[in-house]
Amino acid sequence: MGQNLVVGGEIYRDVKPASEIVVVDDDEDMRDLLSASLAPEGFPVTTFEDGDKFLTEAGTRVPMCIFLDVVMPRRSGLEVLKELRMRNYWAPIILVSAMDDIAMVVEAMKNGAHDYIKKPFDPHMPPLQARKAIAAWSSREQAKSPLGIRDNENSKWFLLTPDERNAVMLMRFMDIAATR
Repeated sequence: MGQNLVVGGEIYRDVKPASEIVVVDDDEDMRDLLSASLAPEGFPVTTFEDGDKFLTEAGTRVPMCIFLDVVMPRRSGLEVLKELRMRNYWAPIILVSAMDDIAMVVEAMKNGAHDYIKKPFDPHMPPLQARKAIAAWSSREQAKSPLGIRDNENSKWFLLTPDERNAVMLMRFMDIAATR
């Protein structure tokens, strides 16, 4: 069942929040390495070999976090980041690159990147960065939730399945409607 999801003020019809982390990298070995470091930590991972394929899918779901390679053919990770931000698509994005280009990192941060990881990296780094990005986004989104869903010690919004989230949102919506 599709739903309307407000992402950065724009309504995406039939967008489903996804309990997954997305890896976008043209290098198959890097996609495998990132997947292998994230999966044992309990993160489901979906991979894309280029930014255009991910941008096509971005209109149908919002992942918990995105690891985005900077240097890719056709469209760079920075261009993909800018396109996502133009669409008001605010999932946390962690750029990954072998380049040590301070100007590029600054531009990425100005365009809404959550963080940057330089290749090669410690295999423990991606899960740590993913947890930090998810926690930051979760608290930001819950703080401005139009449904009044707030984080507390019993609330683990991003740990719920999409069906569980739909049920919670429906119950909350019914509560709001009943009080009007």
